[in-house]
Amino acid sequence: MRTARSLSMVRNTLINYAGQAYAIVIGILIQPFYLGHLGAEAYGLIGFFAVLQSWLLLLDVGLSPALVRQVAHGRGVNGEGQDQARLLRSFELILLPLTLFSSLAVWGGSTWISGQWLNVQQLSPELVAQCISLMGLLVALRLYATLYRSALQGQELHGFINAVNVFITTLRYFGGLLLVAQVSQDPLVFFQFQVAVSLIETLLLGGKAYLWLDVRLLTRFCWDTVRPVLPFALGMSFTSCLWIVLTQLDKVLLSNLLPLQQYGYFSLVALISGGILTLVNPLAQSLLPRMTMLVAEERHEDMQQLYLKANRFVCVLLFPMVAVIAAHGHDLVLAWSGDAVAASWCRPILAWYVLGSGLMAVASFQFYLQYAHGQLRMHVWYSAISTLVTVPLVIASAYLYGVVGVALCWFGLRLVSFLIWPAIVHRTFAPGLHGAWMRDTLQIAALSAAGLLISEPFYTLLARSGERLWLLAALAVCGLITLFLVGAGSAPALLRLFKPSHKPSV
Repeated sequence: MRTARSLSMVRNTLINYAGQAYAIVIGILIQPFYLGHLGAEAYGLIGFFAVLQSWLLLLDVGLSPALVRQVAHGRGVNGEGQDQARLLRSFELILLPLTLFSSLAVWGGSTWISGQWLNVQQLSPELVAQCISLMGLLVALRLYATLYRSALQGQELHGFINAVNVFITTLRYFGGLLLVAQVSQDPLVFFQFQVAVSLIETLLLGGKAYLWLDVRLLTRFCWDTVRPVLPFALGMSFTSCLWIVLTQLDKVLLSNLLPLQQYGYFSLVALISGGILTLVNPLAQSLLPRMTMLVAEERHEDMQQLYLKANRFVCVLLFPMVAVIAAHGHDLVLAWSGDAVAASWCRPILAWYVLGSGLMAVASFQFYLQYAHGQLRMHVWYSAISTLVTVPLVIASAYLYGVVGVALCWFGLRLVSFLIWPAIVHRTFAPGLHGAWMRDTLQIAALSAAGLLISEPFYTLLARSGERLWLLAALAVCGLITLFLVGAGSAPALLRLFKPSHKPSV
């Protein structure tokens, strides 16, 4: 039974990574074409939508993670199938006024946003306002899609979820590219197409969730089913709100301070640095249940070893990538987008954002340790204090020093947090663990730096012409040499990452 469970976790992890990798790769490949066909200002609208979506998804108020937990808990328990159906219907009804309010609020404020907040120079304010109005509808659809996806995650239907994700990603990006390349470069048409794609996604996920949970059209709201879930949902909502403030405040401020064209260039930086953070998510989805199980069985040593192996895996995966991007960010953007202006604009800030994102990804492991022990009080206090410190510093940096000041502030805050907070959490939940964790992390970071130095002559030789294909080849060679160097000594540990312990369960 435990072997089957382990294999299931490996399978789900691989499926999640495959789906996540496809979405990231396709998004990265297509975005430069959007920039070329739509122009920097229209592309800035796409970046602004990403920020607006992050904030408005807080209207979920923790319902989606709560639904995952409740559906998973109720699987296989007699008599709870109807409770799950009632819970999903109740959450749908709770979201209804929230989505209506958000859509109307965005529609009502679209003229002010286009005329007063965004620094539009080439596009007409009326056109920008129409695009922003559609953003509210897009967020409403994605709130419901996220809710239905959570119900399916609770049933561990990862294959279906990722099949839908691949289909929608293909339709959204390749369909969008075909639209802007062959049909129309009007950003309003582009956002109308995105609304249609989001509607298809919501119907596919919702139809499957209805079928699997046996939700009937006449299923009604049930307060008795919702009430026990609310404390967990509200707690998740609070920490999610603080997380959004920590990670999105700079993007909101810069959307006002920068001309929309330059904000389009900044969106490239946000896409690259954000992609680094998303690479940790598929592992976390499989790692958290396993760590929680080991703590429940009082196998703390096994849990700590798994924790260290997973940290090595993430460091080996991320640090070579972070190192290459930080060292050769200008050439990466130039080879990727073909836009020399965008590459020059991104040069002074991309390295700081990428380094900060790498530190944040590794430092997030301290949350996994708290989650496994079921004690999140320290995490809540850390999030609250970090927000109180971050908000004034980021605001001051933005208004006094512009985008470069924000980038340096972002990196500095991530570095201070990395050096201080994990040590406190490790000392509380796993005394003696921090030394090994920090030693592994610094060793892989040093090997990444060594890989850059070793590959530098090859990089200089290949990138000398400045042509895009040769720049891509130089970046690939640099990355492969660095990855090989840091991965060679970690291969045995990585292969044992999901290997079950021989010690029997208690």
